[in-house]
Amino acid sequence: MPPTGPRRILVIANETCASSTVVEEVRYRAGPGRAEVLVVAPTLASSRLSHWLDSDSERRREAAEARIESSVAALSEAGLDARGELGDADPMQALDDALRTMDPDEVIISTHTPEKSNWLERKVVQQARATYALPITHVVVDIERERAATDGARRRGGEGSEKVRLYHAAAYEEALAIREAGFADDHPPEHEHSGVWLTDRLPPLAGEPGAPVVFAVDVPSQVASAYAVGERDGARVYLVPADALNRHGPAVEAADDWVE
Repeated sequence: MPPTGPRRILVIANETCASSTVVEEVRYRAGPGRAEVLVVAPTLASSRLSHWLDSDSERRREAAEARIESSVAALSEAGLDARGELGDADPMQALDDALRTMDPDEVIISTHTPEKSNWLERKVVQQARATYALPITHVVVDIERERAATDGARRRGGEGSEKVRLYHAAAYEEALAIREAGFADDHPPEHEHSGVWLTDRLPPLAGEPGAPVVFAVDVPSQVASAYAVGERDGARVYLVPADALNRHGPAVEAADDWVE
């Protein structure tokens, strides 16, 4: 029997909880229906003794509360029923505590990039997946890249105004489906996430007889950067959830959109 209530999503994140990447992922996971979101930031001291001995604990708590407030505000603005709370300093304990009060449909764990993430070094995501029989999505947030994108957007005329044009090459049958109903997710076995393959450069054979149909869609730079997966033939490659692309579409055919 399909669920009758709103989809419940638990987010475990600390310094990254207020990032646009996290908000976009939650929106995608929530789908078109109603959703309830609990954001837990594991920031509290791991024991009463360490809490009282840590003279900086109050400042850290206030900073964490401000991030949670920003995260909840952004999620609420996106149409989600969101609330937040502080948790134990140990992210696994924070997750366990949250699961005692919420029965989520899935969990999102957000971390810094691998070279900066203490949680990844401690294998928090692997532990969570091995411990709990729940879908657990791992989101990597590059805070510096997000800040740079936001600063660039502000300099160019307002926060969130900067966009990047992405291109997707589709075979004939897929092109017909995109024209009819928009993008649909691919599920590449070599990647953890599903999505649509795109690049930031127009394929060189676009418009040639027998060539794939190329679609273009303008996506906010912060959204695009969150789904960058590498480079190929001088172009950046992205694996973007179809739902995110369709929200920022509609896609247009780009045969004549030649760019350097």
